[in-house]
Amino acid sequence: MIDLYTNILPNVGKGPRDKTAFLAMAKSLVNQGVTAAVAAPIYDSADSSSIFTYIDAANESLQHSFIPLTILPGQKAIIHHHLVQAYEQNAIVTINQTTKYMLLQLSTDYTFSSTEQILYQLQLKGIVPIVSEPERNAVFLEKPDHLYELVRKGAIVQLSAGSLTGQHGRKEKKAALSFINNGLAHVIASGVRGDTYEQYALPKAYDMLSKQFGTQTLYKFMENADYVVEGRAIFKEQPERIKKGKILGIF
Repeated sequence: MIDLYTNILPNVGKGPRDKTAFLAMAKSLVNQGVTAAVAAPIYDSADSSSIFTYIDAANESLQHSFIPLTILPGQKAIIHHHLVQAYEQNAIVTINQTTKYMLLQLSTDYTFSSTEQILYQLQLKGIVPIVSEPERNAVFLEKPDHLYELVRKGAIVQLSAGSLTGQHGRKEKKAALSFINNGLAHVIASGVRGDTYEQYALPKAYDMLSKQFGTQTLYKFMENADYVVEGRAIFKEQPERIKKGKILGIF
């Protein structure tokens, strides 16, 4: 099992506080079936060059401790007007360095037109934008058509495992299920931090996905995580608009 979004690097961003805590977190993830985890600290919390230093040290520690987990490189970037320029300057790490997928989060000064334009410019560079955890963002809860348009134009969507299990709240869970039901979600990741790994939710989220939508959907989501890491095209269903007023009421 691959987790596409974690804060697992020790002493980086929201990661564990030291090597001992890091190894405990890694063991916990392995015990729940995780074989590879993308370390994706927020862009600027660690520059791209230092991220690889941290990742090399983390993987060396895992090998010395005989923990069968591989840490893969990545970053989560806030969508802003200089994002394309930062990518061109190799300042942002794409998932597993495939220069294919970039994990993105809406900025607080979000406007649909500017976000759409920035994502379009990234796509011209060969990047597939991954919109991270839209079910936890009031913008997409109030205006799901915005998410539909981004997906229709090539973006993919990563849901939080904690949303599907209800850890983030009832609204977030219903929104996540609604996005899946309408072809507006493609991968699930934990976003786990150094202080939350004891409530790790990815296996439970996959179990929820299987029970709600069937094993075929489960396999598609899990395979999509593999494809993202490999830099391959993922499986996408035709997206559908969510009817007004239905986002929180269909399940």
